[in-house]
Order: sequence, then structure tokens, then C-alpha cells
Amino acid sequence: MIREYYRFIREYFKLAQMNKKYFIMMLITAFLYKGANLLIPLAASLIIKYITLKNYPMTYLSLVFLIIAYFFRVLFFYINHKYYGKNNHYCFIHLQQKIFDKVSVVDDNFTKRINKGKLLNSVNGNVMDIGDMCDRISELIMSVIECLILVIIIINCNYLIAIPFVVFTFFYIFIRNYTDRKADIYYRKQKSNVDKYRVLFSQVTKGSSEVKSFGIIESLEDKLKKINKEWSRAYNKKRKYIIVRDNDVNFLTYGFKILIYFLCLLLLVKREITVDIVVLIIGYFDSLYKSIRALITTTSAIREVNVAVNRVQSILDYKPYTISSGNYFNDVIDGVIKFNHISFSYDNKPILKDINFIAKPHKITAIVGHTGSGKTTIFNLLLRLYKPDSGNITMDDKDIYSYAKEVYKSNISIVNQRPFVFNLSIKANFDLVDRDRKKQIEMCKRVGIHDFIMSLPKGYDTILREDAKNISGGQKQLISIARTLLTTSEVLLFDEVTSSLDSDSALKVEKVLQDLKKDHTILVITHKKELMKKSDNLIVLKEGKIVGVGTHKDLAENNKYYKELIARKSPSKGGIFNYE
Repeated sequence: MIREYYRFIREYFKLAQMNKKYFIMMLITAFLYKGANLLIPLAASLIIKYITLKNYPMTYLSLVFLIIAYFFRVLFFYINHKYYGKNNHYCFIHLQQKIFDKVSVVDDNFTKRINKGKLLNSVNGNVMDIGDMCDRISELIMSVIECLILVIIIINCNYLIAIPFVVFTFFYIFIRNYTDRKADIYYRKQKSNVDKYRVLFSQVTKGSSEVKSFGIIESLEDKLKKINKEWSRAYNKKRKYIIVRDNDVNFLTYGFKILIYFLCLLLLVKREITVDIVVLIIGYFDSLYKSIRALITTTSAIREVNVAVNRVQSILDYKPYTISSGNYFNDVIDGVIKFNHISFSYDNKPILKDINFIAKPHKITAIVGHTGSGKTTIFNLLLRLYKPDSGNITMDDKDIYSYAKEVYKSNISIVNQRPFVFNLSIKANFDLVDRDRKKQIEMCKRVGIHDFIMSLPKGYDTILREDAKNISGGQKQLISIARTLLTTSEVLLFDEVTSSLDSDSALKVEKVLQDLKKDHTILVITHKKELMKKSDNLIVLKEGKIVGVGTHKDLAENNKYYKELIARKSPSKGGIFNYE
């Protein structure tokens, strides 16, 4: 058991990296108020002793001693809680920063190992729980010391009475610890199911329209029932052991207390002890009982908090796929992108096979192909999320992995099919990239969204609800493009930016792309025929290989695969083809 709790405490110290000053002050003040606790039964016994002896001056002095003991107990307890609050605050802020730093650099595999529910619960509840650990540790240390001191005091008072004290201490700790360990197993299972609840409810609220239109509410209810069943099973098992711990074990306490009363009465009759010693023994038995309860409660809390420690640590231990950056700092970029014999595999599955193409400035280069043909992988490689197995990618004839991180990031940006905007004002979303107000307005005018923003009651101060649900998809896309332009990137990647838009909004975005190519290198992934027609060059992919390069007109006339590609129709999209 000692080894187990040592491991718990060691894991906590590794994670929290707490403020040592606060921890030391918590230990000192805990020691002092626990010491004051031990003086209270002693003062009470002295009062009884001197009353029976009719020594009233010493009785009053003992009463003053009792008052002082109470005063210092309250004082040191107050100081202890003050430092507990400071440490909790420090720990909370520190851990939130560590989690944020980790999550902000994770790769696509992160969500395969850490589900969203676990992440959100860790950020909210688990970090708060971990803040309590420091207080639990100091309480554990002081409770152990207090128990030892109490047993030693009773042994010095009377060996016969000390025996039930020691036996009681052993059995009580053993049974409480056993039930706590069992309850902890099912507590962990409960936590796991709470994560599942959070993920399910998040999916239902965000995909409410799909839930209604596809009629899948019954399937989701079945999923909820399954989670309910698993949670209930874990809860009921945990409650069974908690009842034993918090209720049934009390019979043990009452039995030992009656035994000690009987022994005290027996020794009192034989005049081997006096009334004041009886008061002292009974007082210290109550203190021992409270101290052991505090010890067990603390160990139980440490075990439960260790669940939170492990959950947060599993997030922080995640090792993302990292690529070292170079030290080339030239920031004067034309934006000529070349793929030279690029091959790439993921999980031992070939994705790209000997890819060669050039994307030039002032041109729109469209990458097209069926799902799984490698389009998104090309963008991921351009974003330096992965490295190719063979070949090299260059920007202005310089290998992209040789550029310094800040230089490369400032010269290549992506706009996704469903761009993310924060639940902030439009201006605040722009401020995250560039706080220059004039530049923000200039970029919004360029993409044609400024007039719409100004038509809103609060203009640029309009708050965008979660996922910008209070504006249309086209307006959200244009705001996202304007935000991307604030980065001053020379190379812009657009991933299916018109696929989910209506025809009018898609047309606006296509016009914006035509304007942006005047001073950018534009690469787009698309399945929209209209955008293919307006692209200057098309790269046609099939199963990771390039099977066609050219304009829409040339490919439509001479490339059999491309002709089959654009001939595909999607009945769900009113005749607009869709092969994704």
C-alpha cells in the first residue's frame, strides 16, 4: 500500500510541478493545527483533574490552555487553507497552460488515442481535481504522524488499553483501504462512461439536422442505453463498497469504543487509573478515530485524484509526429511549388506514387480525383505535417523542409471546406491574426464581405455564434478567406471551399480566387466542374498517381479518366457531380 501511494504522489509531483513554497507552508501549518488538536483532549483532562482535586487556580489555567489550543487550531487551519487556495490556483493555471501547449501542436492521430469527451473532461473537471492533490498529500502525511503520536500517548497511559487501540487502527485501515480500492476500480469505469456521454451529446447537438433528416434518433438512443447500462453497473458496484466503507465499518468502531469504555471502567474500579486519564483516553480515542477517518478519506481522495492525474498525463504524454525545421530565413518568396518524384505511405499503405507537378504564381492549380486518390495528402505534405518517403518538394527551388518554421508558416496558409471560426466577434477573429484595423477592412473589401459586415447591427463587433451559425456558409467562407489573407502568405491552399455552398456563394468565392491569383500561388482541391473550368492547370489523380495534367478543355477532350470523372452525377445534389 505504501508503495502504491508513493507512486501516486510521485506521478502527481511529476505532473503538477507545484510551487514548493506553498507546499512547505501547507505542511508546516497542517503540522501546527494537528498539534493543537492533540492538546485539546489533554487540556480537557487537566480541567477534570484539577476540578476533582478542587485546585481552582490550576483549573482556570487549564481552561485558558484549552482556549489557546482552540485558538491556534483555528488560526493555523485558516493559514493552511489560505496556502491551499494559492497552490490550487497556481496548479490550475499551470496545468491548463500545459494542456493547451500540447493540444495546440497535436497531429491527426491525437483524436484516435484521446477522444474529445476525455479531453474536455480533463480540461474542466480533472484539472480542478488535481489542484486538491497537494492538500491531500499534506493531510496524509500529518494524519499518519498524528495516528502514531496518539498510539504512543495511549501506550504511555496504559498498556492494556493500548492493545484495542492498535488492533482497531490496524483493522479499520485495512477494511477501509480494501473497500476504497474496490470502489476506485468502478469509479474509473464511471469516468470512462462520462467521456462517452459527453461525446454522444456533443455529436447530437452539433449534428442535430442530420439526426432529424436521417431518422437516426432510435440508433442514438440505443447507444445512450448501452452507455447508461455500463455506467449504472459501475455505479452500483462502487456504491456497494462505499456503503461497506461508510456504514458497515462503523459497527467495528462502536464495538471497539464499547470495549475501551469497559476497560476504562474496570481499571477505574481497580483504581489503576483516574477520571482525568479516562477523559484523556476517551478523548484520544475519538481523535484517533477522526484521524484514521481523515487518513482513509485522504488516501481514497488521492486514489481518485490519481485517476485525474493519469487522464491528464495521458494527454501530455502524447508524442505527436514532429518534423524538424531548417534555418533558411529568406522571406522574399515568389511561390513556385514543385513536387519532384514524391512518394508517400501511411501505415504502410502507399498513398502517393512518384508525383511530379509544378504550381506557379498567378495561376490556379486544381487537384482533382476520387476520394482516396491522395489529394488531401498533397496538402498535408505542403503544410509540412509529414515528410515524403522519397523525392522532394521545393518552394522557389528550395526544399520546403529547409525553411525556418516561422518563415514557412508565414508564407503558406490553408482554407478548409468547413473553416473554423471562434465564438468571438468578427473583429476579434481577425485580431488573432493581425490587429491592424485598416488591413482587416482592406482584406474584407477584397473578398467582398465588407458591405455585409457593415450591414450587421454591430458591424465588425458582431459576435459569431459557435461555428458561425448566425451567418450563411458563403459568408463564413469569405470571412475565413479574409482572415487567411491577413497572414500575407504567398501560397494559398483551398480545400473544397465551394463544395458545401449554394451556387451564388460558390460563384462569389470563385471570383475571389480569380482576384487572389494576381498576387498569389493558388492550389485548390475541388470536385466542382465550374471551378475546374476556371483553373489554369489541373492535376488529375487516380489511386495516388497523376493520370492527367492540363486545362479543363484539353483534359475533357483527350483524357478518358477525366471525362469519366466529370461525367459522374450526384442525385442528392441536383445534378452537380460528386465523387467524394
